Amino acid sequence: MASAPTHPLMLVLACVFFGYATINSLLFYRRARRDDLYHNPAMKDFVRSRRYGQMVWLSGIVGAVGFAVASWKLILLLW
Repeated sequence: MASAPTHPLMLVLACVFFGYATINSLLFYRRARRDDLYHNPAMKDFVRSRRYGQMVWLSGIVGAVGFAVASWKLILLLW
């Protein structure tokens, strides 16, 4: 359990990190999908596979939900 002074700071950091995860996975999906960026053959195969898209969308959804929950808790705490 966090103490009272560190609780708002933890919520702000959660908002930042969940927001970054959402932006990174949902907005930059096409850019990260380019397989010419990777030199490792196993990574190239993974980027070309169907699992890659599913994992990126799943992490984006988790980031969006985490951002919504953390920002809502921060608003309620500050109010």
